[in-house]
Parts: sequence; C-alpha cells; structure tokens
Amino acid sequence: MKYIVLIFTALVFWSCEKTVFLDLDQTPSKIVIEGLVTNQPGYQFVKVTRTVDFYESGETPRITDATVLVEDDLGNQFIYIHNPNNHPDSSGYYLPVVPFVGETGRTYYLTVEVNGEQYEASDKLYDVTLIDSLEYRVNIDEEDDPKEDGKFYEVLMYAKEPQETDDYYLFKFFRNDSLVLYNPSDIYFSDDKTLGEEINGIPSPVFYALGDSARVEMYSLSRTGYVFYNDLFNLINNDGGMFSPPPANSRTNLSNGALGFFQVSSVNISGLRINPD
Repeated sequence: MKYIVLIFTALVFWSCEKTVFLDLDQTPSKIVIEGLVTNQPGYQFVKVTRTVDFYESGETPRITDATVLVEDDLGNQFIYIHNPNNHPDSSGYYLPVVPFVGETGRTYYLTVEVNGEQYEASDKLYDVTLIDSLEYRVNIDEEDDPKEDGKFYEVLMYAKEPQETDDYYLFKFFRNDSLVLYNPSDIYFSDDKTLGEEINGIPSPVFYALGDSARVEMYSLSRTGYVFYNDLFNLINNDGGMFSPPPANSRTNLSNGALGFFQVSSVNISGLRINPD
C-alpha cells in the first residue's frame, strides 16, 4: 500500500510540472439576481447584474432595463422600478413602486425579465426568534492584540430559540450603521441545532470601540436559503488545494441558469451603544 501512495504522489508532482493553458474567456455571461423581501419597511429590493470574464476588471455590469415583479401566494402583485431616486450608487437596484412589507407564512414569487429571457424564484417567509437583549464586554485577547485600534469590545446576544421547529438564521453586524465583517470572506449563518434553545451571551464576531453604536440583525432563512449560504461560504473559503472539492456555484432558487438568490426573511433588529463605565 505504501508503494501505491508513493507512486501516486510522484505522478501528481510530475503532472504539476506541465504547463496548462486555461481558456477562461469562453464561459457565457450569466445573469446575477439578488433579491430580498422582509417584514421590515425599506428592506425590499432586487439587484440585477451580469457576470464578466475572468480577466475583466472593474464593476460588474448593472442591468437597468429589466422588468421586475414580486407576487405573493394571495395574488398581490408588487411592481419594481429601477433606481427610482436616481442615486449614483444604486444602478442595477430595483425598488417597489408601492412600498410593502412581507407577512409571516406567505410565499413570495419573483419574476425578472431581461432581453426576453425570464428568470423566476420563490421563497417562504418564516418567523424569526426575538433577540431578548444585547450586552457588551471587553474581549481580553483582542484588547492585548487588537485587529483595529481601540476596537476590543464584543457584543453578547441573548435569546430563546424554539426547538420544536427546524429553523435557520442569517446574522448581520453593524458598527455605526455600516455592515462589518471580521474577515472579508465571512458569512454568519446557523441552524437552530447549533445555536441551542438558550442563546446565552453568544459573542459577536466583530469588535467595537467606546462610543460606537452596535446593531445586530437576525434574519430567518428557509432551508433553501440555508443551503445557498452554506454553499457560498464553502465556495468563498475553498483554498484551491489538491484535496479541496472543485468549486461550484451555490445552489439557488433561481431558474434559467441565473446566479444569486431570492431571499424572503423575517428580521429582528436590536442595538446598543458602547458607553464608558
């Protein structure tokens, strides 16, 4: 058996000496759709872009002439229009003409049409557990060797998670109203079995300084949404090593080969300010 392993290893390293030319420009451009419907006002949007070739740099092309419609399982329709406020940073974003909020238990259907091609998705709005309270404390390790100067306070979250249902969650952490990640490749998501019934002081992955305002947003996810974020996390954090699985696009609820995801969530929001004692 030892000889088999040695021969295999030799073949692998021999093959690595060959020059391989990758044809990276032949993949057809794909539509990327990112949509969100929640139970919170102002959180509804759909973003439509297009992928670019591997060697092409700059911002991904924004699609500004799509037809976007969201409908619920009661037949209520919500028409979206492109960048109604003409904000220069909102190219590719579509917002509902008439503002609305999602309702727990409802299923929402997305239809996007681009150049005669139609893309569809659906997702259900599940309830989200309530964040009972937030606290903060000094993280001693971070205080000794901070990643950012002065930012060594972590926020602790307390909540109760109903274990009689299968629930999935996405978390977002904000510092002074700006979304913050500890590492650029981080995605903070979990199932309820990992969290447990008593969420007793789970620490935030990001840190704060005195005077900062902290906000935690907890999103419910469908099982499909959980799978999407799990796939995305594995794709982003794939080290490309010999024994890593080949990269693959995240499984999605979008049809017709579109990339991205249409997410429908309840959102619970809680915040505090890091004040000196």
